[in-house]
Amino acid sequence: MWNRLALRLAVLLFALTPTLAAAPADTVAQQTCAAADGHRLAGSLDRAKKLYESVKAGDGNQRCAADGLRLVAKARQDAAELVTAGQLLIRSGDLEGAEDRFRRALRLDAASTAAGAGIGRVLELRSRPLPTAVSNGDRFYRDWALPLGGLAVFAAVGMLVLFALSGLCSRWLVKVDAVAWTKWPRRIAKALGGFLLFAAAVMTPLFAMFNPFTPTWTQCRVGVLVLLVVGAGAAFLAFWGADWKAFPHWRALLVSLGVVTVALGAVALLASGLSHDVRLMGVHVGLAVIGVLVTAAAFGQNLRLQVEVQESDGSVNAASSDYLLARMKSLGTEDPAALHKATSTPGNAPLSQIPVEEMSVLPAGKVVGALSRLFFALRPDLTWRARVTLVDDNRVATALTRNGQHAASQVFSRPDLRLPAESDTDRAKAQMLTGAAAFILVQLSTVYHELQDGLYGARHWRSVALQVIARSRSLLADDSTRTATRVRLLAKAVDEDQNNEMARFAYLWAEYEHRPYSETDFGAFARIIDQQYKASTVSGVTDEQEGWMPLKLSVLYSSATQWLNSYVEGDGTAEERAEMLRNSYASAAELDRLCDAQRVPWKGKELRRQQALMHPHARNLVNCHEALSPGPTSLGTEQEHSHDGPPAPPRLAYDHACLHMLVARRSDRTEQDRRRQRDYAIEDLARALVTESDRQDAKGDPCFVELQTDPRFRKLVRAGLTPSAGSPGKAVAGRAAPAHKAFRIWRPKRVRGPAREP
Repeated sequence: MWNRLALRLAVLLFALTPTLAAAPADTVAQQTCAAADGHRLAGSLDRAKKLYESVKAGDGNQRCAADGLRLVAKARQDAAELVTAGQLLIRSGDLEGAEDRFRRALRLDAASTAAGAGIGRVLELRSRPLPTAVSNGDRFYRDWALPLGGLAVFAAVGMLVLFALSGLCSRWLVKVDAVAWTKWPRRIAKALGGFLLFAAAVMTPLFAMFNPFTPTWTQCRVGVLVLLVVGAGAAFLAFWGADWKAFPHWRALLVSLGVVTVALGAVALLASGLSHDVRLMGVHVGLAVIGVLVTAAAFGQNLRLQVEVQESDGSVNAASSDYLLARMKSLGTEDPAALHKATSTPGNAPLSQIPVEEMSVLPAGKVVGALSRLFFALRPDLTWRARVTLVDDNRVATALTRNGQHAASQVFSRPDLRLPAESDTDRAKAQMLTGAAAFILVQLSTVYHELQDGLYGARHWRSVALQVIARSRSLLADDSTRTATRVRLLAKAVDEDQNNEMARFAYLWAEYEHRPYSETDFGAFARIIDQQYKASTVSGVTDEQEGWMPLKLSVLYSSATQWLNSYVEGDGTAEERAEMLRNSYASAAELDRLCDAQRVPWKGKELRRQQALMHPHARNLVNCHEALSPGPTSLGTEQEHSHDGPPAPPRLAYDHACLHMLVARRSDRTEQDRRRQRDYAIEDLARALVTESDRQDAKGDPCFVELQTDPRFRKLVRAGLTPSAGSPGKAVAGRAAPAHKAFRIWRPKRVRGPAREP
């Protein structure tokens, strides 16, 4: 019996051996996970994590350990979210809700220092006495002013650093010969880049100081989408603003945008093992880099110019720098009376279209100058710098840089420009600085095409320099050779650049002015003006091309007045005279249209001023044609002046006097009407004849032939009567015959001889 019992026990032990062998391992894993679960539920997440990680592969099934680690991570995240919610409730004043969030966070993570600090903050706020002005002020300073001030300081420093970094990148992204983008893409790029830099500078300290939210996978995906959209938008701006032929100039920008967008987007979206904080930080860095690139490209195309004139010893000449700066803005606007002549462009219409606020001069002084150079080197918005060195009174060296890179340079002298000998050293220096200003302006026009309109087709700086010097009153000596020198310099300007429309018309007018009166043919001169006008670019410009408008106004004014002069002189057959009147009216009507602000509303401030100044003269021209036309007219039918408004300025009053006399000549007027028009003409002449030259012009003007016997007219012009040095009507040796100026402001100023007695 005992043997049978022993045998049965042996078989049973043999069958249970595998089960007994596996039971201890499963028990270890389960026991370890159970112990870790207890610590996790008690809030001891660090101890629970260590126990879960201690489960080995040999201990059996590790699934319970993996699930436990996932629950530990979730508990940490939930605790952090509760802490953030509690901090927000403290700011809103809900201390009960804040304490509840902090205690729940401690139950999830007993080692959370933020939750413990939150409970301490709640207890501190509860233990405070009733609020007073002092306690409220201290609390506002500690809770709001101090952190927000720190945020503002860090954001400002970050903005300056990013902005300076953009300035350093401009020389790499923007080539010296790269044509600037069109206006709107450039503006949008500046706004986009500035916004991205501001966001990067603000969000970095904001996250570090306030931790406004906990990044999640959804926020990371949205951030990557924003990064891709912004990168694609920046590339689109480059394609939109640049000419397709100029894309090689922007290769560095496009490649950089592509690499940053794709690389950081892929890292934030696809890289494994990275936390949500790191992924979102990659998106943040990518947007900041795109902001730096876009800002560098946009501001690197700015039309900002800084000039500096230095002597041969290297010292800065402040006076010459200021003169060059003024010349850069007012190139071609020396003659304030040019608007009222048929021989030049309207006054105050500069060749340069650069706004005043876009130009500056480097401060004088060694220390200030050195500090300014360092400061300006980090500014991405200060693109161009021009240094002009006065080697001596006859030689100048000019260097132009863009974003710190050499763009162009030129060395020239007075003989190079064919300028006459000059004894006045200040005038010689001014001529050289004018040449330097012309060189800089023409170089800038190759990059900024909007500047080319103001140059009237000129592409060579020598032509522009000669043209400006020839037409300037202060840059040529006031002697007997001045007129001949002006004609010679303008001829040289046309030879240097036949596309310079301003130089071509200026030469035409100067040559006509230099010709003696006895050789003048007003009709032939008007025909030459019209032929030159129709063959030039000026005739084809639209109303929107405001840069060309001053020259167009001047040409139309010259054409209308010279045809009218020819008609009033009475030369030619009836058909030829009718053609003269038609041609004159066509130019006057177009001039009147362009000077009417209601029909052509120009945007430029100076051009609008010229428009308002020129409109009364254009209207007077149209009225003169109506007075000369054989058909019926309403001019002079009322018992008032044929022109409205307050008393006109002297030059316009002279025009009105001519109009009154033309109305008085009409055959359909009664003697009373003619007498009234002559009275009006005398009233206007009393305001117009203010100088000796004015009286001389009026005395010989064919418009006022009928007034020659009027005592009032003789009294007005008697101060201008001078005894003739020869027979009446004949020129004195070496001088031209008197220039009888029909419609004085419509005729160019001529070389005159002694006046005739009426």
